[in-house]
Amino acid sequence: MKFAFKDFLFDSKELKLYKDDRKLNLKQKPAQILELFLSAPQTIHSKEDILEKVWPDRKVTDQVVFQNIGHLRALFGDDAIKTFSRKGYQWQIPCTAFEGTAEAQASPQSSPQPITSTAAKVDDKSSESGATVTSTNTLETSEPASKLPMFGLAGVLVLLALGIYFTLS
Repeated sequence: MKFAFKDFLFDSKELKLYKDDRKLNLKQKPAQILELFLSAPQTIHSKEDILEKVWPDRKVTDQVVFQNIGHLRALFGDDAIKTFSRKGYQWQIPCTAFEGTAEAQASPQSSPQPITSTAAKVDDKSSESGATVTSTNTLETSEPASKLPMFGLAGVLVLLALGIYFTLS
């Protein structure tokens, strides 16, 4: 299974992590913890659960869990993993799971993926007509995700201009 989140792609079978078409060096234990989090992102994983699944049949201290969680937070940001006091840890970044090919693994940005963009609703309550402009666009693209926010902003600006135009007419 492969997981996509932010600008990362993680192959849980191979325990390989990619960012922007580059393979990152992720050690085995943090990769196993990442696989545990991504395979059940809604679950709060206790230290004991992590120790049992990542270090089976080995006696290690709780400190190894803290260190590996810290390593993942350094890589993905402090807000990637939430700590629940006396309960455990939970993955916080939205992710998409899919089965992929070797081509998608080597170049996660190269395969077209449907992207849905909803433009803002423009409503001028001070006008008599109360004009409302709403638009929903669905597009397929092979462009890197980093170029899409500009499209979204431009779409919102066009809709805002149209809303103002029809309100003043």
